[in-house]
Amino acid sequence: MKDDNYIPREIDQVAGDSGTAIVISFGQHFRPFPINVFIRRAINVKKAIERLFLRSPETKVIIKTENIREINENVEIFSDFHGNIQNLIIRDIFRDLNVGIIDAWDMTVAYRSEDVHPPDSVIESQIGMFLNYIC
Repeated sequence: MKDDNYIPREIDQVAGDSGTAIVISFGQHFRPFPINVFIRRAINVKKAIERLFLRSPETKVIIKTENIREINENVEIFSDFHGNIQNLIIRDIFRDLNVGIIDAWDMTVAYRSEDVHPPDSVIESQIGMFLNYIC
């Protein structure tokens, strides 16, 4: 790994304009962490997006929620219960910002996909939703 920059720092480095779209995914990698760490990271991302919108209100920002997953091990840490709580928190934190939401959670439920890396049909739907936001 050559670059381990945090999302807010990356957003702060974007000038932004009407031709810029940023997609942020809060996903599976946060499930093992305590919820207060997840909330703090999400709030820091929100603050960075607010700074971006002050610099460039026409920049498009899209938040991709996490998807459901199969549970083979560490049920306590990786269960969809924790994922759903994080999903609800993300929606609450970003509700007052002009950001798009790619609802990967509902998509994977609808497709009945419990694979941590969803099949191509789910990814195609997520990309389609992304394109709806930027076109």
